[in-house]
Amino acid sequence: MPWRSGLLVALGLGAALLSGAGIAHADSSGAGSSPGTGSSPNRSSSSAHSVSHPRPATTRTAKKRTLPTPSDPTPAPAEVAGLVLARRETYTAVARPAPRPPVQPAPTAPDPVTAVIRWFSELHDYLTGAPEAQPTPGDAISTPYGDIGKWMLGRTGKLADWPSPAYPFKTLYQPINVIIVDSTSTTAAESAQKLNAALTAAGFPPQQVHSTGYQGVIDGVAYGQQPTGSQEAFSNAHWLLINDHGRVFGPAPDPGGTGFVWTASFSREQPGLSNLNPTHIYVSFGKARDRVRDGLVAGGATSLGEVDLANKLVGRSVTTGDHDGYAVVISLN
Repeated sequence: MPWRSGLLVALGLGAALLSGAGIAHADSSGAGSSPGTGSSPNRSSSSAHSVSHPRPATTRTAKKRTLPTPSDPTPAPAEVAGLVLARRETYTAVARPAPRPPVQPAPTAPDPVTAVIRWFSELHDYLTGAPEAQPTPGDAISTPYGDIGKWMLGRTGKLADWPSPAYPFKTLYQPINVIIVDSTSTTAAESAQKLNAALTAAGFPPQQVHSTGYQGVIDGVAYGQQPTGSQEAFSNAHWLLINDHGRVFGPAPDPGGTGFVWTASFSREQPGLSNLNPTHIYVSFGKARDRVRDGLVAGGATSLGEVDLANKLVGRSVTTGDHDGYAVVISLN
């Protein structure tokens, strides 16, 4: 009968569908289990049974997974002992007291004389201010009597100065303040003899206990002093009294004709103390210059007036005392 054939076809299709669902269920169960518990696709009866009566899931024991830890090698006993010793030394170093600073030697007390000199030097610099121009041994000026050096020089050719309590913070330089012309002598020795005789007659003979070794410059040549005796200078009084004294330098040939030219530095001094030492104290350049001129003129010499040597110093650190910058000129007869 036709309806039977249709019924059989429908039943066959339904059975096929049910078989496919069972296989799919079995595959999904096997995917979640271990290989030993999975179902084989060739056993259709088992698949069908699993559809009707599903098998309970296999009980699995869950293991707690531990995180990997770095594997540190166990230190050797020698290393452990070294670490312990290092820690012990560290603690000991922290606990020990701080070292004391080295003992500094006590400063040496300054020499009193040096300290006083330094103090006066610093006071001098403070009072005088910045350094100023200083005279030089080569200073000279052109005159009718030649190029006359402006200063009396010491034994070594340096400027002669005179420490003076009257000028405690200045250097007192000794100027040339007398020019003597000898127009009649024909030799230097004759002129020197004539000079000594004229000054002795003027009341200025050579006398001792005066410093010597000084020089004067005429026309660029340094000449030694007259008188030439040991510790002698031309002076009008004993060295223990107030006196006018001087040294004369030359002779240089007279540029104006025959004869010779001399220069001199005369000053007035008195006995006294300088830095607690007995010495001659400066009094005046001008008074001594005028006194020797007057004495020579009184003895027969001729005054030729004065010449400007431009050697007056007035400064914060230098001076020529009462000197006015002029030299008197005397001609010997």
